[in-house]
Amino acid sequence: MIHPRSEDAGRLEAEVSGESGDEVRENQFPTAEGMSYLDAKYMLLLNYCQSIVYYSLRKAKGLSVQDHPVVKSLVEIRLYLEKIRPIDKKLEYQIQKLIRAASNFATENSVISADKEKEASQKEEDPLKFRPNPDMLVSKSAMGDQDTTGIYRPPRFAPTSMEEDKVSKEEKQALRREKLLLRQSKQSSYVKELIDDLEDRPEEIRENVGAESRELTKYLAKQEELAKQEEELFTRAPITKRDKKLEKYMKSRNGLLGLTDSFLDDIRMLPLEENEKAEPSVHLNNKKGRNGFKKRKRNH
Repeated sequence: MIHPRSEDAGRLEAEVSGESGDEVRENQFPTAEGMSYLDAKYMLLLNYCQSIVYYSLRKAKGLSVQDHPVVKSLVEIRLYLEKIRPIDKKLEYQIQKLIRAASNFATENSVISADKEKEASQKEEDPLKFRPNPDMLVSKSAMGDQDTTGIYRPPRFAPTSMEEDKVSKEEKQALRREKLLLRQSKQSSYVKELIDDLEDRPEEIRENVGAESRELTKYLAKQEELAKQEEELFTRAPITKRDKKLEKYMKSRNGLLGLTDSFLDDIRMLPLEENEKAEPSVHLNNKKGRNGFKKRKRNH
């Protein structure tokens, strides 16, 4: 039993001292800037292995190991190794990260060195790489396809057609006349009545003085649209000074200035005492009339 173990030990010693020893001496396994914790752990494991070997040797020779320092050393080192297991778990991620970084750095260096060697070999082996290459010349067919007029031509990703260019002047004028007739028909009262009858709308009665002008029709349509928006949004639209001036102008222009627009206007027209006190007559307070102006004295 002792003889096979001695052979295995001799073979292991030869391998370690042969390959690994030479690599350590050549500084291929640098440990100067490593983790001190791992250095201490490796030293403990090495001492533990040495103590185990010495303990096995004494047992093999039949010597007593009772109260021997090697037993105390084995127990002490084993206790240290048991106590540092939580530290191993805490430092496991950091150790794996450093190992991956070292391996990546080694592979990058090997790749860079291989690329440099390849470039150097290509430079040495291919001295005519700067010679002219006929395959890189532009063919005559490709030059003929290019547009030399200087006009920008968009890329033909999808087929497009310019319909406006194909329309003649007569067709454009006909379209313009149709739009004009449609606009005039919308403003016609007769056409409006026909549309109301076809759509079963309620009859609308308006008090108009004379025929409505185009300007008034446009103004009324705008007011109707504004009223619809107010009903939909449940908010009053802001009225500017320009809108007030336009309203006053339209009323005076179309004979609507004297008509009342709301219930408040009717109340203001009533001869109430408060209104009379608050708003006295202009003719009573107006002292300037025909006889109100002072005559100038002329110096003859």
